[in-house]
Amino acid sequence: MPNEMKGQYSQCGGAIRELSTESLKGWRNSIGEAAITIVEQILDGKNEEERKTFIEGQFKSKYWMRPYYYPENNVERSEEVFQSRIVSETFATHFKVIKSIPDDSRSEALPKAALVLSILAIDRAFELSQNGIHSGDFSSYKPAKYAGPIIHQLFAKMRNGEDRISTQMWSQIIAAAKAHVKPLTSSIN
Repeated sequence: MPNEMKGQYSQCGGAIRELSTESLKGWRNSIGEAAITIVEQILDGKNEEERKTFIEGQFKSKYWMRPYYYPENNVERSEEVFQSRIVSETFATHFKVIKSIPDDSRSEALPKAALVLSILAIDRAFELSQNGIHSGDFSSYKPAKYAGPIIHQLFAKMRNGEDRISTQMWSQIIAAAKAHVKPLTSSIN
C-alpha cells in the first residue's frame, strides 16, 4: 500500500473493496473460461455418447484421484499429478494474470488457492459441457463454496506433518503450467 494511503482505509475502503472484488471476480472467471475452452478442445470430435462416457469417467473417483489430474488420465503416473494438459493449461491462467505484477510484489506462498480454483473450474466446465451449457459465471458457482475446502485438503499437511505435495512436486506443477504462459514482450525497441 502506498505510504500516502496509510491510515486512509476508512475513507477509501469501499472503493478499494469494490476494485478488489472486481479483480478477484475477473481472475476467477478467467480461470473458468480457460477451463471451458480446454474441456471443449478435449471433447471436440467426440459424439454425444463419447462425451458423456469421458466426462463420467473423470468423476468416478473422489477428489483425491480424479483421472484428469494426470497426463493421459493415467493415475499410475502419480509423480505427475496436477500436470495433465487440462490442469496445466487452466492453472497457467493464474500465471498469465499475475505476470505483469513485479516479482518482488508477489506473495512467496505457493499458489494453492489458484490450483484449487483451477480444479473447481475444470469440474464446473465438465458439468456445463455435460449439460450442454458452454459458459458460466464462475464467481457465483455455489457448489464451489462447499467443494473448495475439500479440494484444499489435497494440498494440506498429512497427519505426520509432511506436505501432501512436496516442494519438488510443486516446482514440477508450476513449471508445467508456466510452460503455457507466453513471456511478456517489451514495446521498447
